Amino acid sequence: MIKCILKLFNVHKYTFSLIFSFHINSTVTSRYAITVITSRVKNRHTDSKEIHFKVKIPKNAFISKFRMTIEGKTYDGVVKEKEAAQQQYSEAVARGESAGVVRYNLGRTLEEFKTSVTVAALSKVTFELTYEELLQRRHGKYDLLIHTQPMQPVADFKVQ
Repeated sequence: MIKCILKLFNVHKYTFSLIFSFHINSTVTSRYAITVITSRVKNRHTDSKEIHFKVKIPKNAFISKFRMTIEGKTYDGVVKEKEAAQQQYSEAVARGESAGVVRYNLGRTLEEFKTSVTVAALSKVTFELTYEELLQRRHGKYDLLIHTQPMQPVADFKVQ
């Protein structure tokens, strides 16, 4: 048995960005789940602004794909093991280069993925994150935890 847990939290309105689409599509086959989160955001300000994409994923999941589409151009993220990413980050900092790591531990059951991008005035960005996990059996059932917190009302919000 697969049980889906959807958590919605308090929402508040951002002044310059509008999430007009937020879709979560999760497919489970033989207790292996693949979840795709797609969020479309518009910078409704008259100058460029930094737009944030932040999601919480189960701690035992791994990110298999991340991409952003800005003004029709798609940018694929490079997914690395935590240790390798941390080592590359530390080496870049030691050389005095700009660098960043976008995933960190949040707690016992969830991790947070966070990234930011500067978006031109009145432009849109699409974030797409895919993560995978092997579901664990607890008390005779499998739980699929889907955590969402868009932080504002979303007109096109779907969980499948």
